[in-house]
Amino acid sequence: MSALLDAIRKPSVTNQPPTSREIMRSDLATVALIIAALLLGLAVRNTTLSASKKVELEGMPPLAIPAHWMPGTADNLDFYARSAGSPSIFDTEMAVYTRRLRNEETLISARTAWGVRRSQDLERYRELSAEPVTVLDGQPAALVTYAYVADPTRLAGAGSPPVVVQGQDLLFIYEDQLVVVSVAADVTAWDSAQKEIDIIFGSLRLQEVEQ
Repeated sequence: MSALLDAIRKPSVTNQPPTSREIMRSDLATVALIIAALLLGLAVRNTTLSASKKVELEGMPPLAIPAHWMPGTADNLDFYARSAGSPSIFDTEMAVYTRRLRNEETLISARTAWGVRRSQDLERYRELSAEPVTVLDGQPAALVTYAYVADPTRLAGAGSPPVVVQGQDLLFIYEDQLVVVSVAADVTAWDSAQKEIDIIFGSLRLQEVEQ
């Protein structure tokens, strides 16, 4: 019996222990495989985030939204969509609002009136900045950045705390209409939502104006 145990414990002649060089080569191959898998996952994620789909609205220039966003409905809006993968209880969203221009109305006066409306509709609304920009290869526009407090779960009776939201309203005149394209996200998710927001504003060829 002891002879059998000794035979089992004795290293096999045909299976010599790997050398240090072989161990290093195996470890490097494993690390390379892990890195390749991570890069592939990152590429798939970036492709998903940069994929888009067109939105055709009557009386509007063509728009694009992220491919994974879901269109929905909302009162007094021409179009609404939200992200299917927002990390917050407040889904990253976009909305389009249009109305006919009033007599002698300009972009400046329309932007002022829109700001008053926002301050009435949104809780703790605070305008952070307003800058002149262009869309559609030179059309004057205004980009307003703001913040407000939202309570997405209140109507459902849930007890989640309110959310600080950051948003941007892009205002411009198209034919005889005032167009407002808005995006909004939980302020903690604003930076991570930029690629998706860039798809929307990029489809309108948004450009900064040199001061």
